[in-house]
Amino acid sequence: MRKLKLSHRIFLSMLVLIFFSFLAVGISTISRYQSKNKEYHKERLKRKDRAVVQSMKYMLNTNSSSLHEQFVETDILEKLSSIHKLKINIYDLSGNLISSSFSNDYLEKNLSNDLLNSIKIKITPQSTTARLILDKKDFLEIYTVVFRQQKPYCILNIPYNSNELNNINEEIKTEVLVLVKIYSFLFIMSGLIAIFLLKQIQRPLNILTQKLKNVEITKKNKPIYWPVNDELGLLISQYNNLIMELREKADKLAKSERQSAWKEMAQQIAHEIKNPLTPMRLSVQYFEKTIKNNDTNFNKKVTEFTQTMIQQIDAMSSVVSAFSNFANLTKVVPEKFNLETELERISDLYKKDGVVFINKNLNSYVKIDKNHLTRVLNNLIQNAIQSISNKEKKITLKIKDNQKFWCIEITDNGSGISKEIREKIFEPNFTTKNSGMGLGLAMVKNIVSDFDGKITFITKLGVGTTFFVEIPKMK
Repeated sequence: MRKLKLSHRIFLSMLVLIFFSFLAVGISTISRYQSKNKEYHKERLKRKDRAVVQSMKYMLNTNSSSLHEQFVETDILEKLSSIHKLKINIYDLSGNLISSSFSNDYLEKNLSNDLLNSIKIKITPQSTTARLILDKKDFLEIYTVVFRQQKPYCILNIPYNSNELNNINEEIKTEVLVLVKIYSFLFIMSGLIAIFLLKQIQRPLNILTQKLKNVEITKKNKPIYWPVNDELGLLISQYNNLIMELREKADKLAKSERQSAWKEMAQQIAHEIKNPLTPMRLSVQYFEKTIKNNDTNFNKKVTEFTQTMIQQIDAMSSVVSAFSNFANLTKVVPEKFNLETELERISDLYKKDGVVFINKNLNSYVKIDKNHLTRVLNNLIQNAIQSISNKEKKITLKIKDNQKFWCIEITDNGSGISKEIREKIFEPNFTTKNSGMGLGLAMVKNIVSDFDGKITFITKLGVGTTFFVEIPKMK
């Protein structure tokens, strides 16, 4: 049972409960029928007994007091039995059988002492009759003390016909069949209602499960509305509180990460700018010394000084431009355009470098910032070009339909990415080149994240790398 799903356990529990409820009702109904049947026949037996006693008192000879004369030497007992259609036995007050209206070899000739005592207990000074009913499993009989002239005269015994008592079983069978049909219908209806109620219980649980699966710290998670303040409502309320708390924590974490990233960026920029300042300072000092000494190669020294300064200034300019591009990513201007058209335009710029776009006419429209996408593609294509050396460059661009996304694939035949650096390539400041700040792929990842997209890659050393850029389809 524990291995079953919660929904299956609830459904089976409901069916078992319904089944045992119906079973209890059925058993109690049958028991009630049997009990009422017994009570009915007991009352009927009492009525017959009273009628026999009255008839007996009327038919007895008033001049004789002997039981033998009254019931053995006359046919009174046979007449009583015929009139009332009953089997009748007469015992004296000592429990000895005097006469019987039927012959039965198994009939007890005398009453047992216990039975006789039970009968005599019923006799009181005020009573005119005393009755004792024996209730056995399938048998009823009554013993009555008959009074004559206000004194106990004899004991009348009437055994009840067991066939009449058992006729109720046929009635019970009929009733049971009717109940089985009714309960079968109710059981099926209850099962259907149980399935309906179970689905009503499962629906919010399924919604909650799906919401929990889709919870992402980087996105805004929508709360669930539940109008009833019940157990499920409490669970959903806890979920709503959780996503609000998660959003607050995510904002704090993002703010902390941004502060940390800008701090690291500032340190990196300071380092990158400081590097060319040292040779520039040395060049200025050397040039100053040349002027003071009236060097004969003054013109040559000026040229060298100028080239050195321009070279170092260009290096600093490159650092500032890279940082500026990274800092301006927040300026987003979304527009509707066709991805294939844009990829075809960009691939034409890199034809000489072996870049080929495979067009499939997918009608791939998106609504994002086109300039940001251009930066992403330029960066990835340039990285692909730089990864290929000593062989012909082959770089393919294509678009695939990936359900809710358009997936741009950029495949090269370069050297691949080693295992040691695969997890770091999207981190700011990480680079494998001799120059640059390592902001390219970090910028690419940020842009794609702002698109509500995703960027991944697969690579194999010596074979090449494929980057996958997923961009949401235009709604």
